[in-house]
Amino acid sequence: MPPSIPSPDPDEIHERRSHLARAAEAGAMRRTSHTYAASSALSRRKLLRAGAFGGLAAAGVGALSACGVDPKYPVVPESISTGRSATDYSDTEKVVNFHNWGSYIDVASDTNTSDHPTIDAFTKQYGIKVNYVEDITDNNEYYTKLDPDLSAGKDTGVDLMVFSDYMIPILRYYNYIEKLDLSVMPNHKNVLPEILNDPIDPGRKFTLPWAYGYTTIAYNKNIVKEPVTSIKELFERPDLRGQVVLFSEMEDTIAFALMALGKNPENFTDSDYTDALNYVSQARGSGQVRQFMGQDYISSFSQGNIGATMAYSGDVAQLGQDNLVTVDLPIDGMLSWSDNMCIPNFARHKKNAELLMNWYYNPDIAAQLDDWIDYLPCVQGADEALQQLDPEAASNPLIVPTAKMKAGAKGFMNLNVDQLNSYTTRFQQITG
Repeated sequence: MPPSIPSPDPDEIHERRSHLARAAEAGAMRRTSHTYAASSALSRRKLLRAGAFGGLAAAGVGALSACGVDPKYPVVPESISTGRSATDYSDTEKVVNFHNWGSYIDVASDTNTSDHPTIDAFTKQYGIKVNYVEDITDNNEYYTKLDPDLSAGKDTGVDLMVFSDYMIPILRYYNYIEKLDLSVMPNHKNVLPEILNDPIDPGRKFTLPWAYGYTTIAYNKNIVKEPVTSIKELFERPDLRGQVVLFSEMEDTIAFALMALGKNPENFTDSDYTDALNYVSQARGSGQVRQFMGQDYISSFSQGNIGATMAYSGDVAQLGQDNLVTVDLPIDGMLSWSDNMCIPNFARHKKNAELLMNWYYNPDIAAQLDDWIDYLPCVQGADEALQQLDPEAASNPLIVPTAKMKAGAKGFMNLNVDQLNSYTTRFQQITG
């Protein structure tokens, strides 16, 4: 068992939730970067596609070419990629360099945000110092920052990093992340089954989710008089015309269109994608869709400017407004997603990074983290631990989902570089 971590008192929990609600009203929630928080313009996923054509025009081969560097290694089929290791100094250098997004970890208090109790407990347990750096503000920017070293076969100076789910197949495609040594990670057995076999990394041999969540729908009861119960209603219900917001993120919105058409976002064809794209285009052309938005949707929604919208799990509940209703599970399903820990090639402290990953898959530690970031527990046993730590959070189905919700959530199909580029470009052509 890990050393115990003091539980926050009820007043502290209340203040924390009030703080998060204020952040939500400002449009700066967890799945956004510091860049977005300042500009209130783009979601974290949207930032990946900030180039002229979106997709991976500035990543993968494009990024390498732009840097004037050819890949040192050929593209390796994912089925045989294992990453590339170097000398591991973990036994003699008791340190791990962990790079993550901002505001994505527990803190000692709102006035002491540089102290992280779960990291402190890890250091006490193992004697390993964690250099925790919040320097990821954009998937593509961070990828491009590391790419010259990765392509040249050099240590990046990073031992552990967090990338959004759609980036993992790209990292695997270039064989840029190392296969995990599960003998160092006994808590790997605690990965929830629905997360273990995610298409981005079947068996979770290269990654473990840092955070996991859903994209669902929400509506304003003051504007929408009849409850919204399905994704299909967003696209077709007459009384919602001009009141609907869809996300400017391709995966989220196309997944919704696929589910509304009775198709599976985890397994679809190019023809299915075209059908979904046309469905989105028709909804926009008819005036059904008012706007495509990034994370700024939450601010506009809280101000009463939107009747019905796509929504990230937990966002709306944190606003604390009774007139704003999140649908726990739409009739046609919802999208699941994750942000994932992984180890870059040639990491100097791979074993220490694996120990830290293993640490966060202890149920008690996972509950402590989830209670702060308010995402879904990825770890078996974390639900029960969260119930002891914070019963209010544990009773929220958008933090601890029901079995029916888990069954109704689907991930997005694993796309190759060419598909991601093509699909995103076509999506942006109709959404602007």
